[in-house]
Amino acid sequence: MVAREEDHDSHTCQFVIRPNSSLGWRSTVWLLLGFAALSGCIATGFALLGAWMILPFAGLEVVVLCIALYLCAQRNSRCEVIAVGRESVTVMRGRKEPEEGHEFQRAWVQIVHEQPAHHWYPSRLLIRSHGRAVEVGSCLTEEERKQLACQLEQAIA
Repeated sequence: MVAREEDHDSHTCQFVIRPNSSLGWRSTVWLLLGFAALSGCIATGFALLGAWMILPFAGLEVVVLCIALYLCAQRNSRCEVIAVGRESVTVMRGRKEPEEGHEFQRAWVQIVHEQPAHHWYPSRLLIRSHGRAVEVGSCLTEEERKQLACQLEQAIA
């Protein structure tokens, strides 16, 4: 998902890129609690019937699901911000705050949309200048990546 923000006073343009997330953090927690309750009820029922060995495996199942959902939520919270200013183009990445940043001189920036060698691979969108390149929009669909490439070229021109 790409959100474009423009500031006409300072002549800057920002593109905020986030992965498409179908489930927010609060919904993820509720899903996990519901699954844990259901699994606990079923395991308790079997334990009362004498199959007590189900309890540790049900607990392990909930722990593994918790870890998997946490890792997915962490990956979905990543964000890329591309800021096109008068003199520079800045790419920042991170979750809650920028963890990685790259800055290029706007006059020398090239937007390169590389097509893959095989049709089943995704294309790559690169911001390149002076021998350095940064891939952006890897979480986007092909159509969104094409639109972002066009919008970036217009903003830099």
